[in-house]
Amino acid sequence: MARILIVDDHPVVRAGLRAFLELQEDFEVVGEAGSLAEARRRAAETRPQLVLLDLELPDGSGLTLISELARQTRVLVLTSFLDEGKVRRAMRLGASGYLLKHDGPAALLDKLRAADRGEMPLDPRAVRLLASPEADPLSDLTTREREVLRRMAQGLSNKRIASALGISEKTVKTHAGHIFAKLHVPGRVQAVLIAKERGL
Repeated sequence: MARILIVDDHPVVRAGLRAFLELQEDFEVVGEAGSLAEARRRAAETRPQLVLLDLELPDGSGLTLISELARQTRVLVLTSFLDEGKVRRAMRLGASGYLLKHDGPAALLDKLRAADRGEMPLDPRAVRLLASPEADPLSDLTTREREVLRRMAQGLSNKRIASALGISEKTVKTHAGHIFAKLHVPGRVQAVLIAKERGL
């Protein structure tokens, strides 16, 4: 029996998924969480085999959790949104699948069972996005944001970046926030990885 943790900020969605999954003999819902903080705590307490993870949470992006949880469990993104950047980031961070909420119950069960077998279930639309040529994730960055990211990739601290560019440390932090949002990443480490992949 696969142990499942449901992470979604909507109580009605969590309750519906729990009620549906508890009717199945091969799944056991061991917990629910409505935020990143609660998900971390519940995952540590319940040690689930599968995590159904929404990406839109009140205290941040569910992408933040994927690399943390994927070391111990299979993380399946279950979201209403199909965004190329998020699909690619989720899979790079270690997600075991990317599913959309408007799938029917039978399709969701099939994909959960596939994940439990070690397969990687993907919504067909996500497959098409992943198969298409990847747009440059840095294309939306301004010239100044690219300069800040380049120096991040060189290992400079915010203080040293501010000194090198002749701007305040607070401005560097503002640019960093914009960079993380545009790249759909939780922080500096993931942004630097993308910069290095792109030869910035």
